[in-house]
Amino acid sequence: MADLDCLILCAGRGERLRPLTDVCPKPLIPIAGITMADRALAACETLAPTCRFANSYHLHQQIELWGEARGIDHVQVEPGVLDTGGVLAMLRPEIQSSHLVVHNGDVLHDIDLVQPWMHHLHTGASATLVMIDRPGVNTVQVCKGAFAGVVGHPRCPAHTVPGTYGRTFSGIAFYRVRDLGKRPVAKWSVKELWHDLLESGLPIQCWEAPASTRWEDLGTPADLAEAILRESAGGWIHPESHVDPSAVLGTDVVLEYGVRVGPGAHLSNCILLPGSEAAPGEHLDRLLRNPAGDLLW
Repeated sequence: MADLDCLILCAGRGERLRPLTDVCPKPLIPIAGITMADRALAACETLAPTCRFANSYHLHQQIELWGEARGIDHVQVEPGVLDTGGVLAMLRPEIQSSHLVVHNGDVLHDIDLVQPWMHHLHTGASATLVMIDRPGVNTVQVCKGAFAGVVGHPRCPAHTVPGTYGRTFSGIAFYRVRDLGKRPVAKWSVKELWHDLLESGLPIQCWEAPASTRWEDLGTPADLAEAILRESAGGWIHPESHVDPSAVLGTDVVLEYGVRVGPGAHLSNCILLPGSEAAPGEHLDRLLRNPAGDLLW
């Protein structure tokens, strides 16, 4: 089998989840005890990558510590938010293998990545984008299983071939390293790379996940809370949290590592992230909390 490295994208600010992300990088937010970044890494580990990379910018020290604990070969600390295209340009000298799988550090899914990896190798593609069908956001154009442009992008071909349809990019892609191009280390979108390959006549495949696939982009407080509650089957208490015997826990309560719930507190529809506290007698409903503050959902 061809050699492969993996990259977990962990540099974003997670603006829509502030203030939670003021003290914790979004990929390190846990979902029933397992961080988003760990879930992304576990998905890539099924491919037995040669080298494992992550990138970082916002609160990069935490990502570096996570990478050290997980045996990540290199955590790339960036001078600013580069977007994925710039990330790849900066990382390229570190890549050891002929192929690279890039995985967003903040999506939740149950895709078996072995299948698109095999498809990538079988077709000899320069890139293979893992797609899902989400009609409200199907902006990537696909024709006969190949990438045909991004709707609204200035370089998207004006005329589409009959039979072209839309799909949503999952945040997971395979690249042939020799075809990553030589764009500079600067902020630029990976969509530019896709259109570079398209205009050069190099093959870009679109592998579509089965219709039953679970895939969640955890961008908003509601998205995050609902995903955590689904993953925890409606409620979960970390063994290293402390709940006073007089506290009342209603439905859909998740307490992560190090959480403390004081006497007489009442919680329902709440997710308390690591280090959070519910004060004695406090009544909480439909919120996410960490030491930086609360988010209603």
